[in-house]
Amino acid sequence: MAKVMVSFPGDFLSDVDNIAREERRSRSELLREAMRVYIEIKRGKKAAGNDPRVRAAVEAQNRLSHIAPGTGEDSTTDIRRWREIR
Repeated sequence: MAKVMVSFPGDFLSDVDNIAREERRSRSELLREAMRVYIEIKRGKKAAGNDPRVRAAVEAQNRLSHIAPGTGEDSTTDIRRWREIR
């Protein structure tokens, strides 16, 4: 995995950090996810917010994050852990 240095205005970074904290994940994971979605949209593979299955999955993950805080590093690891403790 490569590291990248990116500059953001302070207010924008505060928003990023607040969202990451609300979703109980790291800033890096949130930004990786945002870039994956952006790239898929740009390539025409995904219509932003138009797929009800995607919205349902995001809502379910948000509910889980409030019930059982994750590791903050990797959402896949968190989902596997939640499945194991069910």
